[in-house]
Amino acid sequence: MKVENVFREANESIAAKARELRMEPPIPFLCECSDKRCFARIPLTIDEYEEARAGPQRYLTTSGHQVDGAQVIAEDDRFALAEKR
Repeated sequence: MKVENVFREANESIAAKARELRMEPPIPFLCECSDKRCFARIPLTIDEYEEARAGPQRYLTTSGHQVDGAQVIAEDDRFALAEKR
């Protein structure tokens, strides 16, 4: 399994637990870049996370980080959204 998919699955677990516990934002999600040594955190609300997850091939990363085989489709000062085609 590619490292970005491992981080993506971890973020799904984080989101599920945050919903269950009704955690107050920001929730610390993991960067889903292809660097297995990256442990960057991306603070988001659950709504922001769900919007980022709207596409099945989208990956949430820290700005400037890359996902192998993906293009950045949106970016701001907090995070970037990459999508595999």
